Amino acid sequence: MSRFAPEDLEPAERQTQELLASVPPQVLPIGFRDAVMRQVAATKPKAWEWVVAAALAIPSIAFLAQEHATHGDEFAAALNNVMAAAAAETADAFFFIDGATVLALTLVGIASLIAAHAVIAGQGRRTAR
Repeated sequence: MSRFAPEDLEPAERQTQELLASVPPQVLPIGFRDAVMRQVAATKPKAWEWVVAAALAIPSIAFLAQEHATHGDEFAAALNNVMAAAAAETADAFFFIDGATVLALTLVGIASLIAAHAVIAGQGRRTAR
């Protein structure tokens, strides 16, 4: 096994780790990011992107605000446990987060991506004055 492999792998995970570690990294062609951004900026922004982003984000943000108002102490404790687990060196942390909260945060993230695409696509159409 590679010297860069984690030491805490289960025996069942070692084969997958060796397979993934054996694949050499591939460098993207020069200008790939610029070409993708030009394509995104060249598209005309569509109104449906803003409608979908709002339809996903507004109810989710309202739910998260209601959760924070009614169960703020539990929400803060769960968030604190997540941060502590992320910073810990061990993987045996335990915390509880409501599935609806995870879904709401996911929908807000998806809405943010859709809105970001609409903003980037709209920037190419504006002219400086």
